[in-house]
Order: sequence, then structure tokens, then C-alpha cells
Amino acid sequence: MGKRGPRPTPTKLKILRGNPGRRSVDGEEPAPPCDGVVMPSHLGEVAASKWTELLPLLQAVRVMTRADIEALARYCDTYEWWLATRAKLKKEGDTYPILNDKGEIKYIAQRPEVSIANKLAMQLRQLESDFGLSPAARTSLKVEPDAKEESTLSKFLARRTKA
Repeated sequence: MGKRGPRPTPTKLKILRGNPGRRSVDGEEPAPPCDGVVMPSHLGEVAASKWTELLPLLQAVRVMTRADIEALARYCDTYEWWLATRAKLKKEGDTYPILNDKGEIKYIAQRPEVSIANKLAMQLRQLESDFGLSPAARTSLKVEPDAKEESTLSKFLARRTKA
């Protein structure tokens, strides 16, 4: 039997969301390094393009680490498959005729690609939520300013209070 209840939220996301539950934050959670994040070589052309688009965004909010490389690669691959499935559906339509022995249309059936596209969209939605890429997930993130920006601001404020 698996673990019960909702999946635990990573500490980094709890902090970025402002710890809405006000529970103690686990400081002993592993913190993989954020540097050295490189795109896997197995990504296709569209997936690689999506990777280069998303990586700076995820690094800006400090949720991308070396441990997340394959999860982001999976998102980018899924995105590429979803686009390819959508292109096929646009070209061939959502349905196709099923013919009887006489060659007459017996009924109209839904193409398998429709359910494939729906499953891929659900996977994308889940991964977007995990990375904070959906509007709902993004509203719960609170981005901390860089330490450099804080020190510049604190220096400015310190000068103003002295004068």
C-alpha cells in the first residue's frame, strides 16, 4: 500500500509560497545544487526549444536544480508529443468513419489521438503545477529578492536614515 494523503510540498516551494499552512519548515530536506543544469542530449528539436525557453524562468524563481533535470526534460518531451498529436488531429480531424462490409458508413468513431492528446495535456498540467508554471501554481509563489539586491537596498536605506 502506498503513502496516504496528499504528497508533501517541497520546502523550497513552501517558502516561495510564504508557508501558507504555518507549519514548521523542515530544514533537513536535501537541497540539490542549482548550478550545472544542462539540457539532456536526448531532447528533440521542439523539446529543446521549450527547455531553453523555460530554464531561465525556473532559475529566476530558484526552483530548478540538477535533481530536476529529468523532470523538466520529461515536461519538454511531453510538450513535443502533445504538439505533434495536436498537429495530426488538425490535419486528419477528431473522428473517422467505420465502414460496414458494403462500404457504407456504419458509425463515426473518435480517433485514438484524441484520448492521447487529453492524457498528454493532463501530464503537462501536473508537471506545470510541480514547477509552478500554471497561473494557479504561480499565484502561490513568493519570489525572494537576490541577496545582492537586498544589500544594495539596505545600503540605500541606511544612508537615508543617517542623513
